[in-house]
Amino acid sequence: MYEKNLTEDLRLRLSKTDMDFLRGLSAKRAVSVSECIRSIIGEYRRALETMDILAQAVELTKQKGVELSSGDTKTDIDN
Repeated sequence: MYEKNLTEDLRLRLSKTDMDFLRGLSAKRAVSVSECIRSIIGEYRRALETMDILAQAVELTKQKGVELSSGDTKTDIDN
């Protein structure tokens, strides 16, 4: 599906192997190669944003001298 908010153009030169990979991936996802590339970029961008947020959380705990939870699910850990 064409998105109206797409304003930037990109010319990309790829090896045959990489292009075949993209064609195969886009066929599996049932989208165009362009949509597949946009999806990969979006997934990568969100992963980097998540890592930045986690790094900020770790830094905040270091500054405040507290520890992050280890995933405890018990409600009576202060028993």
